[in-house]
Amino acid sequence: MGISKIFYILVLATVMSGCGLNKMANKYETVSYTVTPSTLQAHGGNVSLTLDATFAENYFAKKATVDFTPVLVYANGETAFKTITIQGEEATGGEATIFNATGGNFNYQDAIKYNSEMMNSTLELRANAKLNDKEKALGPITIADGVIATSTRVLNNEELANNNHGYEHETILEETATIYFLVNQSNIRTTEKSDADIKNLKAFAKNGYKTHSIEIKSFASPEGSVNMNDNVSDNRMKSTLNYTKRLLRSLKVDGARNADLYTETSIGEDWEGFESLMQASDIKDKRRINKIVNSVEDLELREQQIRDLAEIYDAIEGDVLPQLRKAIIVIRSFEPKRTDEEIATLSTTTPEVLDVKELLFSATLTDDAATKEGIYNKAVELHNDWRGYNNIACMHIANDDLNNAMIYLNKAVSISKENSDISTNKGIVAARIGELANAQVLFDKANTSEYNQATLNIRQGEYKKAARFFKNGTSHNAVLAQVLNGKNNATCNEATAACHYLNAIVAARSGENDVVISNLTNAISANANYKTEASIDLEFVNLRANEAFIALTK
Repeated sequence: MGISKIFYILVLATVMSGCGLNKMANKYETVSYTVTPSTLQAHGGNVSLTLDATFAENYFAKKATVDFTPVLVYANGETAFKTITIQGEEATGGEATIFNATGGNFNYQDAIKYNSEMMNSTLELRANAKLNDKEKALGPITIADGVIATSTRVLNNEELANNNHGYEHETILEETATIYFLVNQSNIRTTEKSDADIKNLKAFAKNGYKTHSIEIKSFASPEGSVNMNDNVSDNRMKSTLNYTKRLLRSLKVDGARNADLYTETSIGEDWEGFESLMQASDIKDKRRINKIVNSVEDLELREQQIRDLAEIYDAIEGDVLPQLRKAIIVIRSFEPKRTDEEIATLSTTTPEVLDVKELLFSATLTDDAATKEGIYNKAVELHNDWRGYNNIACMHIANDDLNNAMIYLNKAVSISKENSDISTNKGIVAARIGELANAQVLFDKANTSEYNQATLNIRQGEYKKAARFFKNGTSHNAVLAQVLNGKNNATCNEATAACHYLNAIVAARSGENDVVISNLTNAISANANYKTEASIDLEFVNLRANEAFIALTK
């Protein structure tokens, strides 16, 4: 073949390939695209795109390929979805094939991470056709406008894990003494009055604390008739009560003469104690005994069946029954406490005299951030307590300073292994920066509150789960969850700009334009930033020709 002929063939191929691409470019308007939903939406922190493209007959060149890339374009940048390559019937390397004679279609799905600038954006479809060594751009064309971002309007009001000081304004201290009796006897023996339990009770009483209550309970061992044992238990109650009153009066215990402070209970036969002692004992066949206790309701028949087990009854009589012939004295007293004013003063003057609970509690007595942080740092300095750093982290979370929050949470971990509080707070940080999977792991580890989980469910796009928790609540996040789950008649009752704006969205979805304007007016009055936001929010696209809306948002 001559050189001139080869050159002719090459030129012809080039011309033909150029003609093929030109034809595809010239007839590109015949390609139809459907975006579902027609307006993009943010859910679970992402913007998902479903795109269907249809090609007419005799459009797609047989040896051509086309790279299609949807791109979301906004003021300060753009974000591309993945590229899909479509091929003609004689080409290779594509993910779907379009025949020239019949045409065809392809379906495309992808998602990108949402950012707030995408709310005011356009979705372009960029296409680059290739045939042999030639390339030609098709388009770009705009196939959608903006992103509805209502799901991102979650308020950052999770329950921070910083209520961990453990301080109680009222702490009840108690001391217990047990007095044992001989079988069928109710008199208190001298040996019992000098027992270690009574000595401890006396020492506790001598503290001089204000008395909360004095409780006396008496028991009988389950041997003999029920009536007789009830009488024995009652008599033990009386003798123990009299002894206790004399003892406390002699020690000048607060309230010793106040009858209202005394609680008296005669239990009678102590079968509960019997079963507990049997389970803890080394007595053989104890399972057999407990089976009788649990299956025979008649108390005297129950006792008789146990007595019939002669081979083990001696052990019961020697080791178990004596421990049931008793009365218990419980004295409860109020622990002396500093006043809140004293604690607040000491926390900034001599914090070393406070215990760690008092010191951490004192931070709740001030609204001054610097004072709070100083107290928490003292908790670390004086007690090496992780809660100091954890609670400073919560202060940063409350101010949306998430970087410093993580620094202090990691400091807390350096003192103590990660625990429920730290994991919850780390989960809140992760949720707010869009690391939703990590947030879920941390919340699971922490067994966080249902409120925190429901708030994360909204961020994750799990609206049904969130709405189930919030039910018919009227807080901002509760209403947001219900609306995103399809309930368009919920009303937020909080007097905030965010709440008014959310109510405007609800009204717009229901076509109640006057209600939209009323709520937007309130929202913008409280927060002028909502003026610009409303002007680009596609929730209000149907009001853009409304004169009141134009006047409100211009």
